[in-house]
Amino acid sequence: MANSMEVRTSERLIGNSALSCRIHLPDSGRNAFHSLPGILLVPGFADTATGPHNMHVQLATRLAHAGFAVVRFDYRGLGESEGDFRDFTIGSGLDDAASALDLLRSLDQVDRRRIGIAGFSLGGAYAAALAAAHPDISTLALLAPVAFPHLVFPTFFQAEHRAQLVRYGWMDWLGWPVGAGFMDSLNNLDPLVAFRSAAIPALVIHGTGDQEVAPENAYAYEALGAQRKTIDEADHLFSGVRFKEQLFSLIIEWFLKQCHRRCNDDTITGGFSK
Repeated sequence: MANSMEVRTSERLIGNSALSCRIHLPDSGRNAFHSLPGILLVPGFADTATGPHNMHVQLATRLAHAGFAVVRFDYRGLGESEGDFRDFTIGSGLDDAASALDLLRSLDQVDRRRIGIAGFSLGGAYAAALAAAHPDISTLALLAPVAFPHLVFPTFFQAEHRAQLVRYGWMDWLGWPVGAGFMDSLNNLDPLVAFRSAAIPALVIHGTGDQEVAPENAYAYEALGAQRKTIDEADHLFSGVRFKEQLFSLIIEWFLKQCHRRCNDDTITGGFSK
């Protein structure tokens, strides 16, 4: 394991708004001589590059120490990115993730044959969509992923939220201004169709205590070929040090396995193993 890492900031202009990204690289002595596998971390709905209880920062750090180049980002209107979250839709979030993916692929240190995506919640659905659109994506780790956006997200909102939506065109959900455009766009993404099209190795992880995204979502990915792992008692946010430790161990083990599995002649075939 590397003893240090480098963290850089970067911005990507999308329309009139800057998308804020963070790049994690292994220590300079390591990345100076190696073409690194790359991982994109895709946050969930109303989530940031930091993640719940610092989860995305910690995962990016652990992955960088394991030898990966990592990019994490804030959706427009959240975190350090510009924009208004009222404008967030299924499509705009996917555009943000695609822009962050382009950044990862453009890094000199990254081997474009070895790129994976770790997506949390809605980010898991986006990971499937990106893999279907970009053949150089070789593997996925889906963390409490959404498989049915049109069924999952309406359950988040109460009658008072829907009344606000009708009256103002947006609703105050846990302090986040969620616009009507988000609700109207829920049928615009079918992550299972995308996942089937991508046809790449994937790990899906969910907690048995998840009350926000039902386990049927994870089962749906498993039915299409994903390997499924459960973390007993973990909630949707993997709230707990021991839950996060289990989560990080599963993810890193998965990506290392996919990255380093080799042919009989000990050469990588197409990057991550298929």
